[in-house]
Amino acid sequence: MPFHMKTSDAWSRTIVMMHSCMNPAGLAMPPREVHALRDKAADAFGDALVVSVIERPTPTTATICWRDPTRCSYRDQSWRIRRARRRGRCAMSGESIAAGDFVYAPIRTSSVCNGHAMILASVIEQYALS
Repeated sequence: MPFHMKTSDAWSRTIVMMHSCMNPAGLAMPPREVHALRDKAADAFGDALVVSVIERPTPTTATICWRDPTRCSYRDQSWRIRRARRRGRCAMSGESIAAGDFVYAPIRTSSVCNGHAMILASVIEQYALS
């Protein structure tokens, strides 16, 4: 089995193939190229992502509903405020995030598909505490 077929789930491979990003010969690719393909597939379906705040249990946490039909779905994921360690884009507003900005990020109790995601704290704080 080629390398890229071992490194991602079936749905991710399908999305990549649909967008003709895969090596047409089906040959093994170096890891950096496999990651680039995954990124292209995720970027292509960015509009399908639906993120909403379910509740604000404390001033520093939020319960988020994350629905991305191309990667994962979490109905009640816990997120906590922290400083951004790197630049990024807010999953709810699309605004740019700079390293050092206050953001909410998933609380990792196990490996999650959206573990890299961030939401600007200013966006989350618009929702009242429950």
